[in-house]
Amino acid sequence: MSESKRVVITGAGALSPYGVGVDLLVKSLLEGKSALSVYPALKGINGINSHIAGVAPDIDFTFIPRQYRRSMTKMSLFATMAATEALKTAKLESSPKDAALYLGSTISSMEAWIGWAQKYLENHLEQVKTTAVFQVMNNSPLANVAQALGIKGAGFGVCNACATGLVNIGLAYTAIKAGLIESALCGGTDEYHPMMTGCFSMMNAASSQFNDEPAKSSRPFDKDRGGIVCSEGSGIIYIETLDNALARGADILAEIIGFACNTETKSISHPSSDSIIDCMEAALKSAKIAPKDVDMVNAHATSTLAGDEEEAKSIAKVFGPSIKVNSLKGHLGHTMAASGSLELIAISKMMLEGKMAPTLNLDNVDPACQGVDHIRTQAALNINTFVKNSFALGGTNASMIIRRYIK
Repeated sequence: MSESKRVVITGAGALSPYGVGVDLLVKSLLEGKSALSVYPALKGINGINSHIAGVAPDIDFTFIPRQYRRSMTKMSLFATMAATEALKTAKLESSPKDAALYLGSTISSMEAWIGWAQKYLENHLEQVKTTAVFQVMNNSPLANVAQALGIKGAGFGVCNACATGLVNIGLAYTAIKAGLIESALCGGTDEYHPMMTGCFSMMNAASSQFNDEPAKSSRPFDKDRGGIVCSEGSGIIYIETLDNALARGADILAEIIGFACNTETKSISHPSSDSIIDCMEAALKSAKIAPKDVDMVNAHATSTLAGDEEEAKSIAKVFGPSIKVNSLKGHLGHTMAASGSLELIAISKMMLEGKMAPTLNLDNVDPACQGVDHIRTQAALNINTFVKNSFALGGTNASMIIRRYIK
């Protein structure tokens, strides 16, 4: 790897359950607003015990020409919106000719697949439009965003379940650091479908005890937490070499200085402290910094019993009891493939503003999640370096280290 390549974030775009834009995302988080609400359709599905979700409001996507929109489902629409904002904030009128695209989702559109399957079961496959093929491909968001925005560089539709967004950023960072590419749009996107909640309900990992109080339903690290609340959205950043950013006078949001990814093999569904510790320590080694050089950790913390406990123990082991820790999933729910990238964007912006959102609904820290300095109220913090964690079903762990840009 070339040591001369510094990699910086110069553009960021977000579509979250709050709506469109990075500014709205950060403002809503700092105001302590919950993005979660009752999703009525969940109440009528046997086997699903959680009735809460975080869904985006109605959005006008007509800025995307119809020739591209017709092969898109919501996850591709979300990503196109977020990528457009990322390019705009990077002071680019369009994607540079050689820019790469790293973008994925957890699974392809369930709504599109179910609609297709229904026609198949009714023996009316002839009624399925050909555009449906491009809505259900595993790389559907990648293909659709590339077409709509004219991105001609290398394209990678990497999927690592709920770690997808951060893994895509990590792979793009690694490629730039190695001198393989100069810049990339990268991140994750996902659209909500009741099947998401159904998956976690089947594993007894969906939040259900606050069905009548949706704002209280996602409670990372809290003793009364009961599981995940599924959400949707897209977070995309534009990253490039520092030299390129300076040459074109771009504003720099933050610098990426380290990344690591590993695989949990003790269980396909439950994380272990050992594996999480190994991942964070590998990220520190990648960044060539010590634990004492990190000011805070933005945890993956999804509000599950085992996941939050294992992560809290791991953070305490690596960084000690004084490390600041928060999770944004109390506000947003779990935006799946978008979670790592959306949360990275939000923390980076708050780092610049000197304000940090707390973990929402952390009323009483679970004794099993103690041992770190949980951020429980909005704080004016001087953060210079933070770790962003993302973990996923199937055993993928990812940790990235972000630093305030220093000339």
